[in-house]
Amino acid sequence: MKLSTFLILLLLITGISCSVSENAEARNSDTYRNLLKNKTYTIKYVDITPEPRITNKDKIHMYGKNSMDTSQSSFLLNSQTESVAVADGNNRYEEIKCGDFTQCRLQIGTDQYTFVKYFNGKKVDIYGNKKGSITADNINELAYKMQGASYGSSQMTRYLNALLPNDEKSMDMPSFRYVGSGWLDNGLNYEDYKSDAQGIFEAVRYYFNGYNMVKIAAVQYWTNASGIMEGNKTIIKINEFSPTPDQSYLQVPQGVKVNAKKK
Repeated sequence: MKLSTFLILLLLITGISCSVSENAEARNSDTYRNLLKNKTYTIKYVDITPEPRITNKDKIHMYGKNSMDTSQSSFLLNSQTESVAVADGNNRYEEIKCGDFTQCRLQIGTDQYTFVKYFNGKKVDIYGNKKGSITADNINELAYKMQGASYGSSQMTRYLNALLPNDEKSMDMPSFRYVGSGWLDNGLNYEDYKSDAQGIFEAVRYYFNGYNMVKIAAVQYWTNASGIMEGNKTIIKINEFSPTPDQSYLQVPQGVKVNAKKK
């Protein structure tokens, strides 16, 4: 990202709101914070900025962390992704779609299923431990306790967790505090939050159309060991963020064989 573009985005997201103090007024973000805390929602979004990649040689990997890891999935190279996150208490579903491939994770009670949906040009095939077959695994409780709740992509996971109280998110995630709000010429209103992390500036803006959250934009910048400023930006378009869990996502796909739980 060019430095000038980065600074413009930074100014747009933070504005002059950093001088505004925290207060107890009701905010649009309170509604969404409560949905996340109560674990009752359906979220559908497009991650405009692809997640940073580690390698394009490794195969799909979705274990060892709370969010779904796309950094090692070769078919997600430099691409926007479409995601769904649904929760109804302890039943949860997440997917990240790019082109013909969709990574999926389904939690029913204490059982977790990870699989891939692939559109072969005519129909969707499900691949778990093998084609048309999935096997339940134990939930990675440690990952959730250390990293907080998951909402599909790691970027969406970070900026929804930013809305939650400190005791409900990642142990190493900084606190985010409300610093201001306002209106844009296009009719959208927004709320700004800023992290208290040391050595890095991070701010996030939540956009609302009326009371409905429609977009999240965030920036990070820091100075590297050579004294050069570096940064990241995140833009997420939200197509739906409703209080009603879509139950069609919270069940094993039809026609798929479910094997006995791993021991």
